[in-house]
Amino acid sequence: MLRKFGFLLLILAINPGGWTGVRAQRRCMIARNVVQNARRIFLLRNAQNQWSLKRTDSSAVGEVLRLYCNATTITPSTCQPNGAFRPPIATACPRPPFPSAIPIVDRRCRGTAYQVGHRLFGAMHELYRSCYDRRQMRVMYVDHRVFGKSFIPQRPCVAWSADGVITPGQERAFLRGNIYATFQNLFGVRNRYISNNQVTVINRGHLAAAGDFFFGDQMCGTFKYVNAVPQFASINDGNWEAIERWIRSRLPVNSFYNVRTGAVGVLRLADERSNPPRMRDVFLGNRRFPVPLWMYKSIRNAQNQPLGVFLTLNNIYARAMPAPPAFCRRVNCPLQLNNVVSRGFTMCCNPATFNPPH
Repeated sequence: MLRKFGFLLLILAINPGGWTGVRAQRRCMIARNVVQNARRIFLLRNAQNQWSLKRTDSSAVGEVLRLYCNATTITPSTCQPNGAFRPPIATACPRPPFPSAIPIVDRRCRGTAYQVGHRLFGAMHELYRSCYDRRQMRVMYVDHRVFGKSFIPQRPCVAWSADGVITPGQERAFLRGNIYATFQNLFGVRNRYISNNQVTVINRGHLAAAGDFFFGDQMCGTFKYVNAVPQFASINDGNWEAIERWIRSRLPVNSFYNVRTGAVGVLRLADERSNPPRMRDVFLGNRRFPVPLWMYKSIRNAQNQPLGVFLTLNNIYARAMPAPPAFCRRVNCPLQLNNVVSRGFTMCCNPATFNPPH
């Protein structure tokens, strides 16, 4: 019974009390073409003149969206009883604002904490928070909120930003040709891991996924090195993406989950030029940008109660599903995955005892 408790909570959270009454109220939906064409920040302002980022795809009657282009161009649009916004939502902006990453004090982080979001009206409006090890240049974990929505827009950009955390030269460690050269240096020119420089084997894996956000500026803000780890491409596109989609599918519209996504350990592979083979840690740079061994997503509800944990092995060369690491007490998963090595061996952990070493 205890083994299933965490994910039982997650399943029950699909229909929290009171949600039916909220959905019955008239709301204005923000249309897909508006979201995908918008080059502004969607903001709200309350009666105390406090600003916040809009995170959901609809508004209650009377809610006023503030469409921010710059400090002197903020256009309001109000949700009407007929379900339409008036005036129509303004989308154009010649120089679209882009989220920034700034270092902050966060005593829970054993590295350097970065807050990613928009600095507006004298305050930082956070999208997510990263705990980053500057010495090894690795992300330990990222905290963000995933809100329910009726559709996932197309990503408006794929350009990565470094925010001064790493240099342009260090960014090149993530390029396909440089990863191929790194594997040749580590394991020899005839290694069995990466056969040529024409195939993408490892890519920049998001921790806070772009699809977990709704508006263009917010999705673009996930393409930062404080939000990425070297992840095998087939795993990123396989079970990892399936987990992300499943979490989003559990959410009622206008509700959210608190999600921590982290990377643990360093992948070790055999250098078969020696007998017996020598095990080597895999870094994309000179003892920097480690390829993590494990990646996880820990999910909590809006009251911050633990719901469940997914743990994925980041190793497409493993021969079998490994035993759970010491920080994971294995439980049954609520999601049926194609648990093959190329898609990422995945297990679930008891959220009450999950304690990764960060």
